[in-house]
Parts: sequence; structure tokens; C-alpha cells
Amino acid sequence: MSHPLTLRLVLATFLGTGVIGAPGARAASVELKISGNKRYFVRDGKPVYWQGDTEWELFHLFTVSDAKEFLAHRRDQGFNVIQVMVTGVYPEWDAGKGMAPWKDQLAWLNNNPLTPNEEYFKHADEIVEAAEKDGIVLVLGVYHAKDVDFNRVNASNVRVWARWLAKRYKNATNIVWSMYPHAEPASEPVVRAAVRGLQEGDGGTHLITLHPDPSPTSSSFMHSEFWLSFNTLQTWSTDLTNYDMVRSDYLRSPAKPVVNGEARYEEEDGTTPFQVRRAGYWACLAGGFYSYGHRDNWASPQTWRTWHDTPGVKQMQIMGDLFRSMEWWRLVPDQSIFIDPTKGDVAARSSAGDWILAYLTSKDPVTIRLANITASDWASASWVNPLTGARIAIGVFPTSRVKEFQPPEGWEDAVLLIEKKAN
Repeated sequence: MSHPLTLRLVLATFLGTGVIGAPGARAASVELKISGNKRYFVRDGKPVYWQGDTEWELFHLFTVSDAKEFLAHRRDQGFNVIQVMVTGVYPEWDAGKGMAPWKDQLAWLNNNPLTPNEEYFKHADEIVEAAEKDGIVLVLGVYHAKDVDFNRVNASNVRVWARWLAKRYKNATNIVWSMYPHAEPASEPVVRAAVRGLQEGDGGTHLITLHPDPSPTSSSFMHSEFWLSFNTLQTWSTDLTNYDMVRSDYLRSPAKPVVNGEARYEEEDGTTPFQVRRAGYWACLAGGFYSYGHRDNWASPQTWRTWHDTPGVKQMQIMGDLFRSMEWWRLVPDQSIFIDPTKGDVAARSSAGDWILAYLTSKDPVTIRLANITASDWASASWVNPLTGARIAIGVFPTSRVKEFQPPEGWEDAVLLIEKKAN
């Protein structure tokens, strides 16, 4: 039943800095690898800023034409990673919500992972190829904890299922494998069996992560496993947990990239765009990356045209554009930049000493140690509006000083960018 895709390569479009990841950009290869310092992702040897989105049901509930339109739209909004469950969320949930799959197809015949449905996967093949053409990586969920709870997936069958799946997509350049186990020792035999199957199927071609469920949990419960390419966590929170959990994984040894793959979704439980972007900035300034999600990606995925342009989405693009405009891969989290910060204020600096980036969630003034700019005796400071991306120049200051900055009146939050200036 194996049907490997041979996905064609497309020409690269680069930013002026030589960094891949601009909205609409296409890469010579979509394949992600891990940087030499194990802190971030690279593509063709160049840093890739992970701007993630979530559409669990992309294979299961989307027609190919809708999937292509959705992917192209997300590409144009700067998203280059989308999290997808290979089989959909899980059949009991979908049926209970009154959602019908495209053309009455399910991933497994008789609800059995050992009998994958060829018609379903021909459909998935087209979506994988469309994503590759748009330069989008798909983080594919091999199984969910619910599959284990319902005994669909277990240590006896998951290796065969994972091998079949990985063999089918062995030649796809835009795949990352993920699993969604409970973050507990009892899950480890199934996880390890799945990993063996994946590596047998694709020869170790693709990165592998875990996205444990429920929250707040992290894949770092298996951090020492050699095959765990990077840590994925879910906070399901809009508070400072988004910073603290990413920072905790960032500090682990050996170093691995960290992705907050699931904070609270926009509009779910009253989650506001402010809370969404706050979680994103906290994750990134803790040294990691962030995947956005909207409530209806699981609650009403087939109505995606009604929620694909929400304020939260637009602010994720603004955040991505800000990071892509600078050498973000040199980012080092550093709270010592502040003198007596307000809770929720976070900051990072460039390892080259040429910029400071601070995210402020209160209206209180902050005092910054400008000495963290070591590449020049002078630094220019600007406010960046997280809602619009607009920059407001503040002034030029000697780096030998500390300096107080007052966030602009009426802003919910603010980004403070301080950059070296020629002497």
C-alpha cells in the first residue's frame, strides 16, 4: 500500500538578510533541520523563524481545493508551519460535533491503524504536496492520547502504523512527525514503538517531536531521548506560564529548540487577541517559538473562511515580521536587562551585543541597562506597536547609561527595540 510522494523542489525567495521565512517565500527545500547550536531551525543552512498555526482537521475535514486555498492564505500571512492530526482529532469527537469528513472517508478502515484507507491518503497526498509548494511544513500527529485511551493504538500496533505512514511520506520534504501522548512514564513504550516505526519507514529523514496532552505539559519529560529533535509544550494558558515553561525547556541540557505548540486559542474561553500575542511574545523572548490557534480550528474547521483573518492572526504576522526584520537567531533571554521589572515584562538581547528587545505588558515605566548594547557607545530606541507594527522613534542614548522608558499612552502592551548606532 506504500505510495511515497516525490515532491518537486521549488525556487527559493530570500530576504535581504539571506534568511528564509518571509511571507509568500518559497524555499529550494522545505525540509527543516536543527541549527548547529541546537537552538533554532534551519533550511538549506539558513535560519527559519517558526511562525506556526494549527489546523488539526486539514486532512480529515477539508476538501483538497479548500485546503489549497487555506494553505496559500496562511502562507501569505507569514505562517510556515501548520500542526495537523493525520487522522483528524478523533472520530467520537467529530461525530459528536456533527462534523462530516470530506467524501465520507476516514483514515483507518474499521477504525484499525493496521488497515489505512488508501482513498483517504491519496487525498492527504495532494494536501501534503500543496503545502510543500507553498513552503509550509506540516507537523503531522501520528496518534493522540485518546487513540491509546480507546485502545485503537497500543505498543503492539503503533510501530507498524508509524512505519507505513513514514514510508509513504519518506520523500516529502515538508514533514515533521509528532505524537500526542500523556506526559507520563506509562506512555513511553508506545512512544518508543512509534519512533522505531517512523525511523524504519523514512530512514530517519524527518524531525520528531512530542506534543503531550493535556496541559500544562512538555515533551521534555523525554528530553534525553536521542530521537527527540526539539521540545514541544502546551500551556493552555494566557498567563506568564507561556514564558516560564519555554524558558525552563530552553535551559535544559542538551540544548534543543523549544516550541509552545498550544496556548489558549483565540476566542476560546474569552481569549482576546492581546492574550494571544502576549503568549507569542513571551514564548519567543524566552528563547523559543510559538504556534497560534483559533478556537474554530477544532470546533468548526469547515467554517474557516469566517475566522482566517482575525485580529490575532494579523498580530501573529506583525510579530513574525518584527523578528524576521532582525537577526532573531542570535536572541539570548536576559531579564537582567531590566532594573526592577514589572511582572510580565520580558527581554532578550543579541549575542552579538547589537540589539535589545523588550516586551512590556503593563503601563508602568521600565528602566533598561543600555550597557547590554556592547557593539557601540550609542543606541537608538524605538517603540513598536504590536497591533500595527508601526515604529515610533524615541531617541539616541549613550550605552554607558541606564534609561527609563514610559510605554505610549493607551497601548495595551508595547515592544521596545534598542539597536546599536554607529559611533
